[in-house]
Amino acid sequence: MRFVTEFHRNGKLVKGINTTFIVLIPKVDNPQRLNEFRPISLVGSMYKIIAKLLANRLRLVIGSVISETQSAFIKNRQILDGILIANEVVDEAKKFKKDLMLFKVDFEKAYDSVEWDYLDSVMERMSFPVLWRKWIRECVGTATASVLVNGSPTDEFQLHSGLR
Repeated sequence: MRFVTEFHRNGKLVKGINTTFIVLIPKVDNPQRLNEFRPISLVGSMYKIIAKLLANRLRLVIGSVISETQSAFIKNRQILDGILIANEVVDEAKKFKKDLMLFKVDFEKAYDSVEWDYLDSVMERMSFPVLWRKWIRECVGTATASVLVNGSPTDEFQLHSGLR
């Protein structure tokens, strides 16, 4: 586990740890278009260990930096809480004969479009330590991938946005 100690100390990942193989799994029989495939990222176990360690540390503070209105993907919060609150708002408006307009925003594939500089700026504004931000920048900013085509990898390419 020396690679974990080295990463913790200097904030750098050894080359190759942050490489992902992308496999395209057909969604339909005889796929013809790219959107008829589901991309599956095969991430190495050493990177997964580091990511899990960082996620576990983040879990300790996430409740204090994420709004209470974020009801999904946070421990002890339920995705259905948002729906229940919306139902209560509608019931309250009906009860008191108040006009009401609701809208739902779906951030489809939101994690695929996160800009890394923005993520770093948000962490800075939330007073995350410089070293923590360096670890996160290293994890997202050095990510490379190659697509496995018939079992053989294409040339590696740098990832530029999104979270894995």
